[in-house]
Amino acid sequence: MSHAHRDHLARWTNVALVLAATAAMIGVILRGDIGLALDTISLLLLGTLPALRVAVLAMRWGRSGDRRYAAAAIGLLFLMFIGVLVVASWR
Repeated sequence: MSHAHRDHLARWTNVALVLAATAAMIGVILRGDIGLALDTISLLLLGTLPALRVAVLAMRWGRSGDRRYAAAAIGLLFLMFIGVLVVASWR
C-alpha cells in the first residue's frame, strides 16, 4: 500500500472519529429523541469503522496480489460478522 493510500485512510479515520465525538457530545447535550439518534449514530460509526478499515485493506491487498493478507482480512471480517450475529441474537 502506498504512502498516499495510508494517509487517505488515516484522514478518513480521523474525520469519522471527530464526527462520532461531535455527534456524541451534541447528543448528550440535547437529550430526548434527537439526542438518542445522535448517540446511536455515534456508536454505529465507531462500531463500523474498524470493519470498514479492514474491508478497504482487504480490497487493496487483493488488488495488489497479496492473497494471504487479503484472505486474513476476509477471515477477520467473517469473525466480526459472526460476533455481531451472536450479540444480536443474545438479546
